[in-house]
Amino acid sequence: MTTQTSNDLYDQLEEDPWRFLQLSQEELFDLDYDRVEQFQLALFKRRFEALKPKLRALQRLAEEVGVDEVSGFEDLTRLAMPHTMFKSYSALDVQKARFDKLTRWLQALTTHDLSAVHAEHCESIEQWLLEVERVTPLRPVTSSGTSGKISLFPLSTVEESLFVDKNTYIVEPYRDEPGIYAKSGEYVFVCPWPSRYGRHNIPLIMRVLKENCYDGREDMFITLDDGTLTADEMWLNGRLQRAQALGEELELSPAEQAIASALATRASNADERWTRFIENAVVGLKGQKVMFYGAIMNLYLMAEACRKMDIFVEWHPDSMIMTGGGTKGFSFPEGWRDVVAERFPHHVPARVKEVYGMTESSSTAVCCPHDKLHPLPWGITHLMDPATGQSLPRTGTQTGRMVVFDPMPTTFWAGVITGDQVTVHFDGGCACGRKGPFMDNDINRISELNGGDDKIVCARTPQAFQSLEDFLAKAS
Repeated sequence: MTTQTSNDLYDQLEEDPWRFLQLSQEELFDLDYDRVEQFQLALFKRRFEALKPKLRALQRLAEEVGVDEVSGFEDLTRLAMPHTMFKSYSALDVQKARFDKLTRWLQALTTHDLSAVHAEHCESIEQWLLEVERVTPLRPVTSSGTSGKISLFPLSTVEESLFVDKNTYIVEPYRDEPGIYAKSGEYVFVCPWPSRYGRHNIPLIMRVLKENCYDGREDMFITLDDGTLTADEMWLNGRLQRAQALGEELELSPAEQAIASALATRASNADERWTRFIENAVVGLKGQKVMFYGAIMNLYLMAEACRKMDIFVEWHPDSMIMTGGGTKGFSFPEGWRDVVAERFPHHVPARVKEVYGMTESSSTAVCCPHDKLHPLPWGITHLMDPATGQSLPRTGTQTGRMVVFDPMPTTFWAGVITGDQVTVHFDGGCACGRKGPFMDNDINRISELNGGDDKIVCARTPQAFQSLEDFLAKAS
């Protein structure tokens, strides 16, 4: 690459970050990281200037912390929103079916006009989301709700293709590392998720892949169940789990009792569902090209189900296993890795691609053969001191609360303070050859490190984040 060509490329990337996705893995991770940081900061500035006048939440946060313009990466610790902000609506408004208030809350987080949303006849969060999707481009993504409330992330049709790009891009090969070109649509997508459809990010990924890479072919997707996991079910399941953890009892309406009964029936049929899944995804796909997509916990549960049925996974040798996600509170038994390796004899560990990602950012991190995580370099990875909220230096090796910024979205603010503690080697130099900062593959939830406490503080204005949450509550 000539100097002129190189300069042209960097100019193009700064102008349009989506061009990153046109680069090969080798080209992407061979970029001069000093130049990458320059346009990361430029994109951070540009997005702030463009979105601040349009997003009430961002405007209020900037006022609270006294930031009028972005001057450096350290501003991200003040301008990123806590991950809890996406569930800062009132749970009572959901229970009382006051969805007009949720509409006003959501409007503060998106540039899309929600004035056409008529929520007065909505009786549940699922009905409200259906109405939002009917009259606007918003396609909110929900979390699993284990805290008692589901997060509502304001994704829209403008950004949906990111889910195609990031989930196919991260499994492509780098140098002599294994990889596949998943956009070809020739790999059966196997995912032990409890539903085919829904608003969680996993059903979303399956939907956009099916529409964009598989010509709508349903037969190329295999899940534990083929139905839909609704927002009502996820909402109630989260409340039930939280109540159980706290030793509390919930008073349920007749409608909620029916949902709870359906959830209980589904849970009681777990063994039957796993047996059917193994027959379809393992026995039925013997010799075929497969892309497995699921958390490490689900990979183990699949291996354990195979062990009980005395079955080995014998997919085509070019198949790929994409996994990650941590333990999610799951207690792995001793020797679980041996069970996985035994039941996937042709693919573990040789065809495993471990990743670390989140709904809030398209800059997923890929694990290299040296057990280091490399974020896709268009996104900003920054650290703050969990106790003080102070920005940590972007040199050497630092451990702190991770803050991310994704420059791709244009309809919501994609600066997020996560709940994860990570160690970043900012000076790079990983033995795998990838340039730029990398992380240790040892991600910890700050709430677990602090006995359940995950309070996020702002160093510049200690009450800024609480004030923002109060503002959003009043906006609704």
